[in-house]
Amino acid sequence: MKKLFLLCAIVPSLWMSSCMKTDNYDGPNAALSGTVYDETTKEPFLTGPGEFSIRLLETSWSDNPAPQDLPVKQEGSYQNTKLFQATYTLQPYAGAFWPAAKVEDFKLGDKGTQDFNVVPYLKIKNVKWTLSADNKLSMSCTLEAPVVAGLPQVIEVRPFLSLTPYVGAGSRIDAYFKDEYRALINKNWSEIGDVNTGIGNETYHIDGLQLKSGYTYYVRMGAKVRDTFEKFNYSAIETIKVP
Repeated sequence: MKKLFLLCAIVPSLWMSSCMKTDNYDGPNAALSGTVYDETTKEPFLTGPGEFSIRLLETSWSDNPAPQDLPVKQEGSYQNTKLFQATYTLQPYAGAFWPAAKVEDFKLGDKGTQDFNVVPYLKIKNVKWTLSADNKLSMSCTLEAPVVAGLPQVIEVRPFLSLTPYVGAGSRIDAYFKDEYRALINKNWSEIGDVNTGIGNETYHIDGLQLKSGYTYYVRMGAKVRDTFEKFNYSAIETIKVP
């Protein structure tokens, strides 16, 4: 009986010992960073916080790798310091721009940098705003399409307001994100703009946004088209201090 008990105690120990092998692989210690630029202005692409990503496909070990997405910051930059040293395919993904070119066979060592250029679907132009004596904000803008051929239908124009410098569809004051504060369009570009120059024919007005006295608002205009992701193109951020 004692021999049987001893055997039962030894066998699990041997099994556990055989399973606990040393992991000799290096951890994710590589860093990748860069900036996404607007090809039409050569300036960082105007976006909201984390509204699109750089998609990575690690091609070193698989022909069908699972995607890994690195979020892009509001100022157009991205960074990740916990990647594996490997070979990747890189591409800006799920943003308000025409499909971007892939960077193939990018070999990432301990540190790497890769910038990208994208062409926005729309550009928000001629942004103007006025604040009435009773603190009601009115805004207006026009649109421009850098590429007209094949442009998806334009859905809407609307304002975005925040109490911090981070402002966009994912960082906003919900009270102003209402249908009453948007210009609904749902038209093809040929109905609202010049198909040769890409300059829009319309000025879009948003009125009656009641602001609070003593607050500082960060404000921008956005517009989107009916593509797979329906993300917004944005204007630059304006700072409005309400007396």
